[in-house]
Parts: sequence; structure tokens; C-alpha cells
Amino acid sequence: MDFTELFDAINDEDLEPNSDIGVLRDVLHAVTAQKNFDMRTMKRFGELTGKAHQHRRLKPSTEEISFELVGLSGSARKISEFALQVEEILVTVELARVKMCEGEDCESLFIDESKNKSRKWCDMAHCGMLRKSKVFYDNHRRVKAEASK
Repeated sequence: MDFTELFDAINDEDLEPNSDIGVLRDVLHAVTAQKNFDMRTMKRFGELTGKAHQHRRLKPSTEEISFELVGLSGSARKISEFALQVEEILVTVELARVKMCEGEDCESLFIDESKNKSRKWCDMAHCGMLRKSKVFYDNHRRVKAEASK
């Protein structure tokens, strides 16, 4: 399943901490920290997934069994979709693969889909490049400083 839209929403810098999407972010943050989430977060997450399951129905199809959300529209539908995706992550994804970016001043969450679980940054083109550039610069500066002694 593609979680791109979910992670775009929970990694939004303007995200309100106590919003519904903020609760989903708190749940995934707790997973990355390998700790239980607090009772308030647990209760709100249960309410979000419960509401989503109340509106979840089997979608008729001859090819595969799938679900759809009925009776919801707009932001309520999107929140329910995200809550079900977070629930799916908790149940089906190896939790060690849910990670927080190691970039400086970045707290973005992502799922590490690399073969050896070695991904460190949310985006190699931004956070990874910044980190590698800093390491290169520091190493290069150190070599020049030692050569001038």
C-alpha cells in the first residue's frame, strides 16, 4: 500500500499538535521511540479508527475483496483513511522500519523500505545531501587545518 499521502500529511510543519492528524503522528512517533503512547493519544486513536471502521463497507467487485468508506465526505473521510492506514502500519509493517529522519532539525517520519533497513533520511535529495555535505565539509576543513600546521 502507498502511504505517501499519509506521511505528507503527518510530516506537515504547520500541523497542529492536538489535531486528528497530530494524534496519528504521535502514534507513529511513539513507534519510532519504541515506547507506548500516552492514554490521551491511545483514546483519540481508538476513536478515530472506531469511526473509520463504522463507515467501512465491503466494496462489490468480481476481481478482489476491498473496502470503501461510506457516509463520510471531505476532511472526515481523509482522516478516517489516514487512521486506517496508521492501523495497517501498526499491524502489517515491521515496526523497526518506521523511522524518524536523522537530518538536522528534521522530525519527518517515513517507512524504511530498503533491503537492509539502512535508510536514515526522509529525503536523500534534501536531508541526506545536507548531512553528507556537512560531513564532507568538516572532513575537508580538518585536513586543510592539519596541513597548515
